[in-house]
Amino acid sequence: MPEAEAKIGLIGGIGWPGTVAYYRELCRRGRELGSTGSPSMTIESLDMATTLAARGTPGNEESWQIFDRIFCDALDRLSAASCDLAAVASVTPHSRIASITAASPIPIVSIVDAVALQLQIEASQNVLVLGTSVTMQSKIFDAAIHSAGSSKISMTASQISAFSKLLDKYFYQGRSSDGRAELIRFVQSLARNTGSTLTLLACTDLTPAFPEVGDEALFEADGFRFLDATCAHVTAILEAAEQLKPRVE
Repeated sequence: MPEAEAKIGLIGGIGWPGTVAYYRELCRRGRELGSTGSPSMTIESLDMATTLAARGTPGNEESWQIFDRIFCDALDRLSAASCDLAAVASVTPHSRIASITAASPIPIVSIVDAVALQLQIEASQNVLVLGTSVTMQSKIFDAAIHSAGSSKISMTASQISAFSKLLDKYFYQGRSSDGRAELIRFVQSLARNTGSTLTLLACTDLTPAFPEVGDEALFEADGFRFLDATCAHVTAILEAAEQLKPRVE
């Protein structure tokens, strides 16, 4: 009789194309769990409009209570569905990950921890973080970058705005490699030194820009080094699921 697998809980819907990408990759690479088909999984799909409306104000903890509660309730539902671990299939909510997971009944696989592990592997003097405007303005990955002995490349408000427009034009809807050339030009404009700069792709919608990469979180393309946060997160989720013993019902 085959060994039982740990059940993965995925908080998705924010947005749904990223959730599809996570589900596809978890299933495609699910054999790492010993699965003959796809991993045992429950997806708690949230309404993106609701989560966006519930966002608080940076620096005002009280203003984030509704946002945090939405995710806490989702974790409770995943636990009730007998999930052994959970993950949020989006980078942006990880700015609130400490509050969201403080009372979680099941362990959480954080994309921040997954990226931190990869940053320890890839020694780089400078790290450029690209993602949503919230992610680029936040300090989500600052501690991980500092612990790796690297420096985060700062971006001006106009640069953040310019990349947000690029993300919206090519990647939010299309999720293809059409915007790759502009993405590379943007990286080139900010890279202090090509050889010592690592660009962190901190948005699920950026992964399709490099379809040839496959399962490698760290890769080189068009003369630059990249770290795909989504790929690193999927790997971490699969490894955590493999290590966890399933619940005894």
